[in-house]
Amino acid sequence: MPYGKSDFKVIRVTPTIDTNAYGAGEVLFTTTEIPNAVIGNGGCSKLLGVWILSQSGAVQKDISLVFMQNNTSIGTVNSAPDISDEDAEAVGILGAIPNIDAGNTDVDLGGVKVLGGGTQLGQSSVAIPMLLQASDDSTSVFFAGLAKEAATYEAADDLDFVFHIEYR
Repeated sequence: MPYGKSDFKVIRVTPTIDTNAYGAGEVLFTTTEIPNAVIGNGGCSKLLGVWILSQSGAVQKDISLVFMQNNTSIGTVNSAPDISDEDAEAVGILGAIPNIDAGNTDVDLGGVKVLGGGTQLGQSSVAIPMLLQASDDSTSVFFAGLAKEAATYEAADDLDFVFHIEYR
């Protein structure tokens, strides 16, 4: 059944990031909602691609993303991830994109940069397409980011994530 005018949706999400320096492997932003990631409570969709827009145009660093059914923290921002076995089970981890490689995928538009995560990313380690499954009482899926290398961002809203989703 199509959603609106098509079976596809582009959803934009801007997590809050810290402007202090990150170390490699640290939590980049807390677990953040992707609203209406599926049709109907407990639904399932297919993530076809992820694009990251840096509004400051700063040089991007490699990023990892983790996708989950529920809103549970994977750790404190600017610290190493710290999630218990019980919380890992409860959060319903759906999958991860281990490395969006900034050096191979960024497009410089002058004042902004676009960093990509699709199926044709050459040297990037990408786990797309990926199924997204909401919990039984929700149409949302959640994601969190990890800094793969040391980085500093200019503003708390510097990164916009653009999710390309297929509803089925």
